[in-house]
Amino acid sequence: MKKILIFLTLIFLFSANYAFSASDISSLDKVRIKQTLRNLVKAINEWDSSAVSELISSENKELESDIQDRVSWRIAYELDYNPFDKHIETISDDKVKLDAIFAAAGPGWNINWLWTYFILQKNGNKWFIADTDFHTKLWADYVFGIFKKIMIYWSPIFIIIFWFWIWMLIDCIKREFDEKSTWIILLIFLNVFASILYFFMIKRKNIIRKPLVFDINF
Repeated sequence: MKKILIFLTLIFLFSANYAFSASDISSLDKVRIKQTLRNLVKAINEWDSSAVSELISSENKELESDIQDRVSWRIAYELDYNPFDKHIETISDDKVKLDAIFAAAGPGWNINWLWTYFILQKNGNKWFIADTDFHTKLWADYVFGIFKKIMIYWSPIFIIIFWFWIWMLIDCIKREFDEKSTWIILLIFLNVFASILYFFMIKRKNIIRKPLVFDINF
C-alpha cells in the first residue's frame, strides 16, 4: 500500500509540474509561437531563405546563415507538435523549448517522423528561433548517416540470425525423422520463427527416426 501511495504521489507531482509549466505561457504567446513555426514551414516549402531569416533571432547570425544555406534547396517540410502543451517547456520568462516531429524530402532522399527541437525567444510581441537542430537534418548525408548507423549496429545481428537459419535448415535436410518434409517447408517460408521452433522441438531433443525392428523369432 505504501508503494502505491508513493507511486501516485510521484504521478501527481509530475502532472502538477507539467501543468504549471504549460500554464506559464499565455494563450496569446502560444498562438504567436505556433505562427512562427507555421511561417517557418511555409518559408522552407517555398525555398524562401529571406523569409526564414526573418524568423531567426538577430543574436544568432551563425544559425541564420546555416539555416539559409539549407532551405535554399528544394525541400518539402512538415512539422507536428500536437498536442502543443505536451511538447513545450518554459526555460525562462521570454524563452521556451518546443519538441516536434518532422518529415522532410529533397532530391534523392526523404525522412519521416524524427524528432527535432526549437528554442524560441520573445522579443517584443514576436517569438524568434534562437536555437534549433532542424536544419542539420535537411540533407541526404543525414539520412544516409542514419542508415549507416543502423547497418553498423544491426548487421552483425542479421548475420547471426541468417546463419542460425541456414544451420537449422541444413540440419533438417540431413536429419532423418518423421515430418521432415513439413519442417523443410516451414523453415523455407517462416525462416527465423520456424528455425527457433525447430531448434527446441527437434534438434535440441535430438529427434530422429527410429530404425525398424523386425521380430524374427518363430
